[in-house]
Amino acid sequence: MNRTGVVGTVLLTLLALAGCGSTQAGSPNLDQARTELAGVDGQAGQLRLLDVVIASPGGRGSLHIAGDDAALLLTIANDGKAADMLTGAGAEVAEQVVLRHGDAPPDPRLRVPLPPGDVAALRQVTGPHLELSGLRETLRSGSSVPVGLVFRDAGTVTVDVPVATYVDVRPDKYLEPVAATTR
Repeated sequence: MNRTGVVGTVLLTLLALAGCGSTQAGSPNLDQARTELAGVDGQAGQLRLLDVVIASPGGRGSLHIAGDDAALLLTIANDGKAADMLTGAGAEVAEQVVLRHGDAPPDPRLRVPLPPGDVAALRQVTGPHLELSGLRETLRSGSSVPVGLVFRDAGTVTVDVPVATYVDVRPDKYLEPVAATTR
């Protein structure tokens, strides 16, 4: 092989390796995308429901056991010119839907103001969010649950809400027995 061929081969190899390195450098972004909750959107009049999801800790297949509570996370954008209010919510799988502010006691009265042109972010488990309280059945990540949201002026909308995981755990991680080591 002549010198030009060697240089060309080396450059192509370096470009290929740089491409592989880019993919690996992008892996944290892919991991981040996997850990973010993938919710659904909906509409009630001038109100947009954004990224509505039931948060399930753990990997795919993790559970919320009947009797537990489950965080219902969403964002509501009021694109209208008049204020509205979230006044109620319900799901057949739960005794009630309550408003939570982190670890504060739940408030069964849903009164979330929705000023015109504003957004109500009910997305933080450690902050304001809705919660399915007193689950009547076990919820498994990867499934979905119909949830009804009631607004003072926009009326009622039902959204088929996914139960999504918020951490990425390899499912095979727990399938293989851990070998004990002695020293």
